[in-house]
Amino acid sequence: MILNNIALTLSSLVPRKFMDEKVRKWLKYAGSKENDRMWIGQRMFFALILGLIFYLLPLVFFPMIAEIFPPLNSLNLPMRAALMFISGFFGVIFALVLFYLHIAYVIDGRRKMVEAILPDFLFLVGNNLKSGMTPFYAFRSAVRPEFGPLSEQIQIATQKSLGVESFSDAMKEIATAIDSKILNDTTRFFVQALRSGGKLAQLIEASANDIKHTTYLKKELISSTRMYTIFIIFVVLVASPMLLAVSVQFLHILINIGERTSSFSGVSQKEINQQVGLGGGSVTIEPSFMEGMSYFIIIANSFLASIFIMVLSGGKIRDGVKYAPPIAIAGIVVFNIILGIVGAMLGGMSGL
Repeated sequence: MILNNIALTLSSLVPRKFMDEKVRKWLKYAGSKENDRMWIGQRMFFALILGLIFYLLPLVFFPMIAEIFPPLNSLNLPMRAALMFISGFFGVIFALVLFYLHIAYVIDGRRKMVEAILPDFLFLVGNNLKSGMTPFYAFRSAVRPEFGPLSEQIQIATQKSLGVESFSDAMKEIATAIDSKILNDTTRFFVQALRSGGKLAQLIEASANDIKHTTYLKKELISSTRMYTIFIIFVVLVASPMLLAVSVQFLHILINIGERTSSFSGVSQKEINQQVGLGGGSVTIEPSFMEGMSYFIIIANSFLASIFIMVLSGGKIRDGVKYAPPIAIAGIVVFNIILGIVGAMLGGMSGL
């Protein structure tokens, strides 16, 4: 009860225009019966909780991060407070993005399911029309449980048409509950044909064949770009971690050799670093810093690669984001495995 009151209070901060044009439409497309104010208020509350957790994280992990990035030790108190604020703000944005992606994936899942079974449904309606049924009973008789969201919307449309609303007007509302351009075009085409008195059975079957042909072309597009996808995954999962692991181990060996050389020759490690290009003045590249940057590069490459693969196959950018975390985890695992193997192979060199 308290959570609901907090959610309603937070939802009042959201502009009414955004609620009407975005949130309600998202919930309708997702097939949710939840109250829009309650839905967005609860997510804002959990976003604030996650933001608070992210706000406190630097207090726990700051010493560990400072070991990788030594310049952080020189930050004064106001700068550290600003860092905590930025971390908390990132936590809030991160949570809101996750909630948006979740409902977007639910909407896309309903759309893909409807578009996959739409041709079969239309063929069934066409057969019913050929058998002499009226359009109303042809659609009503074609409803099957396996058709999922489409069956639900057809049932709602037929129930409305039994009242004061006409069947053609009720059919228009089907596309407003599912975010599918193909379904929207099909319903508009059917309503126009219904009003003009055309041969509905032939028109519906022609629409079903066109949808199937479009689906086939999309699959051909994905197949034609499969080699590019494999190459990108190979670069992100194998080539890039391997090069980064070799760079980290090479830096370990170079610094180890420099330390041993300085002990024999009397030349300082700082002068050796300047001569070999590892740094100038008091700034040097530490292996821990290089290893931290390697993790960052792998994660960034994973997100960019997943987005590029999805765009290449004709999908949306947000569809590729969900593949980034497993690719990043796999890349980090490969990086650590190769790091250990290279370290074992070059262990003799590091002991020179």
